Amino acid sequence: MPIGDQTQRTPYRQMELNPEAMDSFMHTPERMLEQAERLRQQAEIFEQQRMESETLSRELEENTMRKTRFNDDLNEVGQRIHNAVRRISRDMDSMEREHQEMAQVCECFKRHLQILSSLQPQHWAPETVKERLREALPKLDRADNDFHEAYACGREYRHTSVFQNKPGEEEAKEKFGAKHLREEMLRGLAFHLPLFLLLLITWGIYALASS
Repeated sequence: MPIGDQTQRTPYRQMELNPEAMDSFMHTPERMLEQAERLRQQAEIFEQQRMESETLSRELEENTMRKTRFNDDLNEVGQRIHNAVRRISRDMDSMEREHQEMAQVCECFKRHLQILSSLQPQHWAPETVKERLREALPKLDRADNDFHEAYACGREYRHTSVFQNKPGEEEAKEKFGAKHLREEMLRGLAFHLPLFLLLLITWGIYALASS
């Protein structure tokens, strides 16, 4: 190795071997500034990591709360829909049952109409009236009983109002209603008014003659 190089490296080796020289080197202003800068940078890194950790923690907490709310809403909406499906299913089953029963009633009424239409009492011969009545009256009674029984059961139906009023009931209500009663009273008054006036005149004449 050249002598010049040995001369230049001697102070470095002496600094390494001399603790006092090393200590003085570590406490130089430049070295202290470097350490302070490095510590500041590390502190900034730690602070950034802390802030990122806090941010991540808040996000996790918010996400957990949102997930909890979502799960609660999911259960609530799911329960409402489940209950609605059950009610709709029950209602559809009830409608289907009523529909089937109404179809059976309709078919029953159609058969009675066919039977009653085939009787045609206007064409009965006088000598066969008694026998024909004996055969026809049970058919008429059966049709009438089935009619009233069907409407009595049909009043309990929830999905139709067709069985609420029997055919002919409206006419009967109108016949015995207040309007009909008022008309009958007016007709009766119009019929008896002349007789009342005649009695009143007769009584007046009799009173005058007696006085």
